[in-house]
Amino acid sequence: MRLLALAILLAAGAASAQTTDGLPAGPGRSDTVRICTGCHDAGVIVHRTQKTAAWADIVQAMVEKGAEASSAEQAAIIAYLQKALPPKGDLAP
Repeated sequence: MRLLALAILLAAGAASAQTTDGLPAGPGRSDTVRICTGCHDAGVIVHRTQKTAAWADIVQAMVEKGAEASSAEQAAIIAYLQKALPPKGDLAP
């Protein structure tokens, strides 16, 4: 019974680290939500499959399309995305 209670507490703790929009907690998350979700839903970010560490390129492309973010905000967003949503494999099939 104690193991079951411990398992439930651990699962609840893990769930609280993940927010309802799917973006994990962490430094840079608030900038990411504030700036990136002005144009699209957070799910677009969460479900993007990265095959290389291309978040810097993606953030730059979004700025070129009109996202308003200072250099410091861009750096915070890139660092957050690289840690929270790391690459999923490489380009080789």
